[in-house]
Amino acid sequence: MRWRLTLTYVVLLAVLLAGFGVYQYVSLRQSLIGSRVTSLQDDMTTARTIIARVGTNTVRGRVLCATSAGVNLVGRSVASTVAVTSGHTVAVIVYDRALQVAAQAPASSMLPRLDPARLQVALGGTRSNPEVVSGSGGDDQLVVGFPVRTGVNGGTVCGVAQLSTSMAPLQRVLGDELVLLSAGSAVALLLALVAGVLLTSRALRPLQRLTATSQRLASGDLRARSGVTTRHDEIGLLARSFDDMAERIEVSFAAQQASEERTRRFIADASHELRTPITALKGYIDVIRRGATPEPRALDAALAAMAKEAERMRVLVLDLLTLARVDAQQSTSPELTDLSAAVAHHLDDGVPGMPARVDRSLQPGVLAVVDRNALATIIRNLLVNACKYAPGAEQAWRTAAMGDRSVIEVRDQGPGIAAADLPHVFERFYRGEKTRAREEGGSGLGLSIVQGLARAQGGDVSIESVEGAGTTVSVWFPSGTPVPPPPPPPPPPRV
Repeated sequence: MRWRLTLTYVVLLAVLLAGFGVYQYVSLRQSLIGSRVTSLQDDMTTARTIIARVGTNTVRGRVLCATSAGVNLVGRSVASTVAVTSGHTVAVIVYDRALQVAAQAPASSMLPRLDPARLQVALGGTRSNPEVVSGSGGDDQLVVGFPVRTGVNGGTVCGVAQLSTSMAPLQRVLGDELVLLSAGSAVALLLALVAGVLLTSRALRPLQRLTATSQRLASGDLRARSGVTTRHDEIGLLARSFDDMAERIEVSFAAQQASEERTRRFIADASHELRTPITALKGYIDVIRRGATPEPRALDAALAAMAKEAERMRVLVLDLLTLARVDAQQSTSPELTDLSAAVAHHLDDGVPGMPARVDRSLQPGVLAVVDRNALATIIRNLLVNACKYAPGAEQAWRTAAMGDRSVIEVRDQGPGIAAADLPHVFERFYRGEKTRAREEGGSGLGLSIVQGLARAQGGDVSIESVEGAGTTVSVWFPSGTPVPPPPPPPPPPRV
């Protein structure tokens, strides 16, 4: 790309230099020809002065032009005068009005001839346009036709004087100019090539860094960045966009790895949790099949234990299904719901281990936009957790509307949560040091379900706890306002 840009730039420069050189060459050639024509004009003016001396008045000039002898006399005068004045560098042919040669100098040379059309222009009294004609020896000649007049004040046109001079001096000047233009252009193109390579290399250096960075990213180094931050042109914008893309890739890859790690841990924990009741059920079934429990009491105890393990497994499976629906972001049906009424309903139903006294500070008319099934699962999990981890402790439930949020808050006077466990209480299958036993702590999915369902409704959950001083869990949802019923339609007009 560097060489392509440089060569393109050099080719364009070469075209410009060639155009400029052609223009300068043509301009110089026209200028030299014009200057030489002016010199020939001066020679012809000198000759006319001589002719004016020969024909002192218009009548005598007409007499000279009327006879062939007079025309020959005028022709010889013009030819000899111009030849002498120009130092014999100008050849002259004088034609009469019939375009017959009247005189020429030098007499023995094969001189170039103008075409009759140009000679006719000179006979009309106007100088012909200069013309470059090839000479007999291969030397180009500059040829111009001038009208030959006699007498003063213009006089009569007796014929045409064709003046020709060699183009060799002009061509030498033009050749030297062409050499200078060629050499200067070659030096300029060489300098442009070197400067172009240096400039394009410097301009494309950020692209080389981007290439190296992309190769590092492809090899697995997601921390690689181009580091091009000082440029403010298109390349700088590309580099910053590339770095932003690399950063997003790194974040996405890290999130994917974290998600995969959570999935593996979740599957391992779920398998471990399910294995325990399944192992217990299989053990009881094997004992019963071997007839080790012939007594009704022993059989009833075994069946009760099996039912307990089956219930634990059922609850665990339901919790796992709930988390799977939350992770899959399945659509919900949020609607305007009275939080106070929902909390009061579940407190009235109760769960095993509820304390005898539950403080209810439920403000009437606390509304939220939430899915009813999700709200029921959240309240029940909060109630079960409070009764399981703080058995017999007093509980205080509160609902309130705070601006655009509606809050459910439950506070217990239980043992609280250790500071080391508090940051992890929303992690799946996490159980604190004091609740490691399944008989006490359950599966560790309750608060994870509460958090997932709350966030799916556009809310969130927070927890505050001091070890030995109780725990407070707050769940908030987007608040809702009751929609007034539409006004009744106006009565029909009476006829």
